[in-house]
Amino acid sequence: MEDLSYLSRPNPSQIRYKSIIDVLREKTDVDPEKEIFVERSAGGGRRSLTYAELMNRSTNIAKYLIAKGIRPEDSIAIIGPNSIEWIIGEFAIFMTGAIAVHFYETSESFSETLKILTSTKSKAVLLDPESDQNYLLDIEAYLINDISSQDKPIVLLLRKSTPSYLPSLADVMLTADEEAVLLPRIKPDSIALIFTTSGSTGVPKMVEMDHVSFVNASYMACLGSMSDRPIDNCYNDRPFAWMGGSPIFSILNGNKRVFVDNTISIKKENILMIWNIIMVEHCSSAFFLPYAVLDILANIEAITSCGYKMYAICTGGQHISRNLTQLCDKCTEKMFMIYGSTEVGAICSTQITPEMEEGNVGSLFPGYEVKIVNDKGETNNREMLGEILVRSSTMMQSYRDAPELNAASFADGRWFRTGDIGTITKNGKLLVKGKSKDIIKRGGLKVFTSVVEAAMSKLSDVREVIVIPVPDSRLYEEVCACYILEENNHTTEIELDKKCRDFLGDNVLGSTPSYYLRFNSFPRLNNGKADKVLVKTQALNRLNLM
Repeated sequence: MEDLSYLSRPNPSQIRYKSIIDVLREKTDVDPEKEIFVERSAGGGRRSLTYAELMNRSTNIAKYLIAKGIRPEDSIAIIGPNSIEWIIGEFAIFMTGAIAVHFYETSESFSETLKILTSTKSKAVLLDPESDQNYLLDIEAYLINDISSQDKPIVLLLRKSTPSYLPSLADVMLTADEEAVLLPRIKPDSIALIFTTSGSTGVPKMVEMDHVSFVNASYMACLGSMSDRPIDNCYNDRPFAWMGGSPIFSILNGNKRVFVDNTISIKKENILMIWNIIMVEHCSSAFFLPYAVLDILANIEAITSCGYKMYAICTGGQHISRNLTQLCDKCTEKMFMIYGSTEVGAICSTQITPEMEEGNVGSLFPGYEVKIVNDKGETNNREMLGEILVRSSTMMQSYRDAPELNAASFADGRWFRTGDIGTITKNGKLLVKGKSKDIIKRGGLKVFTSVVEAAMSKLSDVREVIVIPVPDSRLYEEVCACYILEENNHTTEIELDKKCRDFLGDNVLGSTPSYYLRFNSFPRLNNGKADKVLVKTQALNRLNLM
C-alpha cells in the first residue's frame, strides 16, 4: 500500500451519536453562564451570548415556529449578516427538527429572495434586511396580498432596523398554548443544515450536512487553536452562512468566539480597529482570509507598537504566500493554513514557515482518507499527478435534489471528487497543485495557475496576483497575470516578466505569463475573496478579447 497514492488518519475518538441540540444541552448544564459569543460593532458596541441565554431564547423561537406549523424535516432559510440573532435563529431551527438553509445575504428585492425560497422548498425564512426599507416594503406587500396565502412562507425578522409590522425575534411573546408546545427529539442522523455554494448559475448547489457529522467534526477546533494547545478565545469574522464561519463549532468545542459583521473587515482601513478588538477581548487566535493578513502586514509597525501578540493566525481559502511569515514573532507566534471545502470540511492543516514546501497542505485531520486517481479512476502510484479524492464520516451527505451532480461528484465507495489536482510524495506528503478547472492549456503545455500565482507572490513587488486563461487563436489559451503592486512600487511589466522567467522559464515551454495587467484593486465577493469572474471579465475587456 505504501507505493500507492493513499493516506489516512484514523479517528481515535469514539463516535458520539448525538444531535447538535443534545450537545448544546450538555454544555448548558455544565456551564450555563459561560459567555460563548461576543459581537463587536464598528462603533465600539459589545453584545454577548451565554449558553443559558442561547438555550432559553432559541427554545422560545422554536416553540413559536412549531405553533406556526413547522415540522421536522421542513426547510427554513436563514439569511443575513453575522449577529447574535442569527445564532439564536439557527439553533431555534435545529430545535424544531427542521433544516436550516444558509444564505449569506438577502437579494436586491424580496421577489428575488422568493425565488430562492421556492427553489429550496423553504416553509419559513428568518432574515435580516438590515436597514433596507424598500426590501421590507416588498415583504409586507407580498404578505398582505391575498393570492395563494396558504402557500406563503412564514417570515420572521432576525432584527428590526426600521419600523415594520413584521414580527422579529425580539417581538416573540409566547401564548400559554405556545409555551406548552413540546420540542421534538432530534435524530442525530437527520439533516441539520444546508450550505448553499456557488449560485452563479442561478441555482445554488445545496450541501446537506447531518447532526452527527457536525457533532463529531471536532477537528474544526483547529480554526481557533490549531489543536496544539487548549482552546481559547478566537476571533473569526467569516460569515455564519459559510462552513468556515459556522457558529456551531464554538458551541460544540466551548471556545468563545469574537466576531464582527464581515463587511467591516473587508475594508482595509479597519484592520487597526479589528486588532484593538482582538486585544480587548484577549483573543489568542484568529482566522483571517489572506487579504486581511496582508492588511496586517501593511500596518505591522502600528500593530506591533500595541504590544499584543496572539498565539496563532489561521488562514486559507486561496493561495498562501510564504512572505506572510513576516508576521511571526511580531504579532503572532505561529501561522497555519487550512485546506478543505464546504463539501468535506477541513481536511488538513500545515504551519506556514519560510521553509514550507510549495503546495504542501500538511497533515490530515482525524477521520480522513485521501487518494490520488488517474483519468480512469485508478489509484496512482506515489509521485504521480492526478485528482484528489477525499472520504470521511464527517463530510456532506449529498447535494440536495441533484442526482446528476451527486453521480458526478462521488466515486465508488463514497469518495468525493474535490476537483483539485495533486500528488502524494514517496514520504507521504500531500501536495496540491491546483484545480482541474484552473489548468491553462497553452498549446501542448498545461500551466497551473496556482504555480504561477505562487511564484509571483514571492516577488517583493507584488501584493496580490490572479492568473487567468485568455483565448488565443493559435494556442487555444494563453496565460494572463492580473496583479496589484505593493504601495509606492513602480515595477514595470518588462521587469516583472524578467523576474517571472527566472522562476518559471519562458512563455513557450515554461509557465511565464504572456500578458500582464496591473490593477489598483480587485473587485471582491461578499466573503472577502477576489471576484475572479469579474477580474477575468475586466481583463478580457482591457485586452479586447471579449
